[in-house]
Amino acid sequence: MQWKPIDIEDRETLEGFFRSEELSVSDFSFTNLYLWHFSRSISYAIIEDLLCIKTQYHGEHPFLFFPLGKGEKRGVIERLMECFESRAIPFTMRSLGEEMKDELERLMPEKFEFIYNRDRSDYVYLTEELIELKGRKFHKKKNHLNRFFELYPDFSYESLSMENVDELLEAWKLWFGRIADEANEGLKNEYIGIVETLKHFGKMSYKGGILRVKGKIVAFTLGEQLNSDTVVVHIEKADTEYHGAYQAINQQFLANEWSHLTYVNREEDLGIEGLRRAKLSYQPSHLIDKYNVTPKPQS
Repeated sequence: MQWKPIDIEDRETLEGFFRSEELSVSDFSFTNLYLWHFSRSISYAIIEDLLCIKTQYHGEHPFLFFPLGKGEKRGVIERLMECFESRAIPFTMRSLGEEMKDELERLMPEKFEFIYNRDRSDYVYLTEELIELKGRKFHKKKNHLNRFFELYPDFSYESLSMENVDELLEAWKLWFGRIADEANEGLKNEYIGIVETLKHFGKMSYKGGILRVKGKIVAFTLGEQLNSDTVVVHIEKADTEYHGAYQAINQQFLANEWSHLTYVNREEDLGIEGLRRAKLSYQPSHLIDKYNVTPKPQS
């Protein structure tokens, strides 16, 4: 069983499998995998026409995602379980959405334990609501957005392009340089992932948006279409010296690039309290629950 570490040349192969199914879980996008493969080992194998993705954090056992494709999944999962067992590695799958969970239970009934992982639930919003911010529930967000418009009437939005990506890359390096000494390992890995992802703009499927004030970049964001009606936002960064910049880049990116899609998936909160509060404050339409999977003990 040959596992290949993911790299930029694997994009078309992996995206072909992602497009073959109407996936709603944010983990299944090439940009997501590429962004984070600098902080963990991410590899894949194509086994009997199925895409199998393996992830391993430093010092931990590897785990798998649910296989994707039109092949015979039960047989492949059994092969993977045997492979893990032969190496004395506990067999685990993670980030299974409800549809994957139900499919696995149909394929192999009573074989697995399903453990709900709230920290990995994806937050999904109505795109139109995040663009318009109408009503009492968005009152505070709309105030921050309006304040941005009042303070910086000369702001401009532009799509990420080959003409401005190098400028954004330099701006991001400058921003991170201000906090580099205090940054934890997670932020350092995120920084590297963003740098490398921007370097490969044009070879990847994501779109980006840039917010400027008097020509200066004050916020940016990266996202891509996840399925037929959903965009997933991977990265959103803003200079907090500019009041309302986060609200503005969120609203402008959706209004200019993604207004034709119904939903926006803003990924998970990782159990971080402040991040959870922030994601809930945008009034999600629903959460996409995810499950970890382990074999049931043999009786």
